[in-house]
Amino acid sequence: MGNNWIDESKSWYISDESLEYLDIVLNISLHGLLSSFGVMSNVLNMVIFIKLKLKNSMTVGLFALSFTDFYVTLLKLASCGSNLVEIMYPDSPVDPMMVGGYLFNLSYVFYLVSCWITTMLSVERCFCVVSPFTVRQTFTRGRCLTTIIVIYVVHIAIHLPVFIFTKVMWVPVETGANLTMSEQYILTFVIDENSAWWETLSDFVIGISLSVLSQVILIICTIWMIVCLKNSSKIRKLPSNEIKGVDESNTDDKVSKTPEQTLSPKENRMVKTVLWLSIIVSSCNVPRFITTFVHQIVPGMNLGAYENLEKLLWDISYFCGTSCCCFNIFVYIRLNSSYAKKLNRLLS
Repeated sequence: MGNNWIDESKSWYISDESLEYLDIVLNISLHGLLSSFGVMSNVLNMVIFIKLKLKNSMTVGLFALSFTDFYVTLLKLASCGSNLVEIMYPDSPVDPMMVGGYLFNLSYVFYLVSCWITTMLSVERCFCVVSPFTVRQTFTRGRCLTTIIVIYVVHIAIHLPVFIFTKVMWVPVETGANLTMSEQYILTFVIDENSAWWETLSDFVIGISLSVLSQVILIICTIWMIVCLKNSSKIRKLPSNEIKGVDESNTDDKVSKTPEQTLSPKENRMVKTVLWLSIIVSSCNVPRFITTFVHQIVPGMNLGAYENLEKLLWDISYFCGTSCCCFNIFVYIRLNSSYAKKLNRLLS
């Protein structure tokens, strides 16, 4: 009885025909166009950051973010291509979804790495606001590079067993009409108990636990940067004679002695840059966390109920994740004058 209900609920809210249409529009057309733009924009980002020279931890971090986002969008684009091949060549001896699924899972790992790199940059900018004179000694280029390598190693090491234990085999499938049934073999993934266990563990560790931790830190840093930028703006609006004539014994006036006022215009712009990158990541992560929450609280969904609806929710969340890796270029153009000048020279 329970299994019948789960099977019947598959097409509730979203029919199979509607899902097929939305899959073509969202996962192939829109996702493919967005990924193509992301590949090109991140190539431009990497070229320009190299031209600006990776001279400090901030530029190294931004280059690493563009490098990671490049692979996210490139792998997503290849995954879209696999989905297109499946539609155009349904009788292919090699399962296109096998290739697409492999590329998609790899892009998801890179996306989680990208979120952590943004979190790392946010933490650095928070230290810059609190202690601007020591941030360069604390966050050196070498330490930044080491942290990025650790982030990569942790995420890849946890997810690597999923690829190792997933077997690639020739599997028999039946084709043709009822009266002329025939059997052919296709090359595809076969998930056994080991690979399923590792996939569950990987999702829990890097997809939920580490991802939630990253998001919590990112939100805290975002709020802190917003508050500090507002305080800094208030201080800059004060007349210079008021700032110089502050009575240090007056606690109300001590706001002018806070570290924010010591930020140079360049450092202020860098804080704003990272702030907007953090806001983009947090906004694009909202659908993913909502879908995860809905999957856990809706009765039967974790057992396979409402399959079409859940697939649509995940498709939307993955599309938002790809968007997160494509639009950083607009932040750099708006807030980084050196970047904008290099881009104009490169495109002119």
